Amino acid sequence: MKRQDGYLTKKSGSWLGHYSKYILDHGTGQRKRRQLSFKIGPTAITTKTQARDRLRTRIVEEVGITADSRVTLAHFIEHRWLPLHSGRWRDSTKRTNTQLLAVLTKRFGATALEDVDSVQLHGWLNTLARTRSASVVKHLRFFIRGILAEAVEQDYVKKNAARSLQLPRLKAAVKPYLSLEEIRALLKAATVWPVGCTHPRERALLRFLLVTALRPSELFALRWRCLDMVKNTLTITETVYRNKLRDYTKTTEEGEVQRLAVPEMAVQALVEWHADSERNGKDDFIFPNADGGFLSVGNYQKRVLTPLAELAGIKRLNFQILRRSTATWAQGLGSLKDVSAIMRHRQMATTQEIYIQVIDETVRETGELLAAKLLSVPKAPTAPPRAAPRPS
Repeated sequence: MKRQDGYLTKKSGSWLGHYSKYILDHGTGQRKRRQLSFKIGPTAITTKTQARDRLRTRIVEEVGITADSRVTLAHFIEHRWLPLHSGRWRDSTKRTNTQLLAVLTKRFGATALEDVDSVQLHGWLNTLARTRSASVVKHLRFFIRGILAEAVEQDYVKKNAARSLQLPRLKAAVKPYLSLEEIRALLKAATVWPVGCTHPRERALLRFLLVTALRPSELFALRWRCLDMVKNTLTITETVYRNKLRDYTKTTEEGEVQRLAVPEMAVQALVEWHADSERNGKDDFIFPNADGGFLSVGNYQKRVLTPLAELAGIKRLNFQILRRSTATWAQGLGSLKDVSAIMRHRQMATTQEIYIQVIDETVRETGELLAAKLLSVPKAPTAPPRAAPRPS
């Protein structure tokens, strides 16, 4: 039995919920259907809709018969969809996905599954596209299609109303990166800021970060033992998340570590910083805070990156822009696979579509080279000079 709605009655001023359940007759070994009922609540303070929802919850919890098309989208997500998917989410992903699902349930959470309409979904996405980023709209479309597909799989509804849901015209995402002049200005600013600074931490950090493209959570968890100054390699074993250290698993399988080659100039920057730093033991953080602990991403952004950007004349600066700058200026120096390896992305599409930006100067140069190849008119071959006639 895949579906059971149950029914309600009133008795002595209260709602009674009725449903059926199969039990095993130990005498005959046969399964028998038994009618059950329970008291839901007073009719004076409990609406019929509330009583029906509680009846459905009891059927789900006790009988396991869930294919009720009147179940709301929010109820289905919480009890039937999340248990199948949330266990595979990282903590950071779980937080983001929870916020996105809240946007979805705010609009359709109280809607019964069979009442979810494709036209309403399209209108909702169209409205979101005017105020939300392209990433949010794409993720919400992905979620609603997957949720309703699971509802079809579990026999709640016969048709996925979001199966043909199309993306509307999305807002163009602004993805700034630093020009070469801005990078030079930033490095110059780091040599004089803050005034009276004894240790050139910021210049070493930026020189190292610009060529390794480490995420701030990776950067601030690095210890001196992670760096091999002879082989010019770096081993990443930890990361910082919400002001806590944890094992590194961003682009590795559980239990693995990640090793990457570090350019000679970046290693030299760390060698110089190692000589100047007061905390340079093997277990010390490479870029510690004033107390020797790991730096906070938010504090570093507010207290260091933002003032440095102002000093260098840069309108906006954060770690995402620094990583995007690395990927953008690396294009053309190697293959896309090489750049993706530097960025440590699982998929090259992430590097190409999100991080690498178009450089106007290189586009112009490419266009000129193409024009020279396709449009230049080859010179006509000149005829060899005729030999002088032999005297007779």
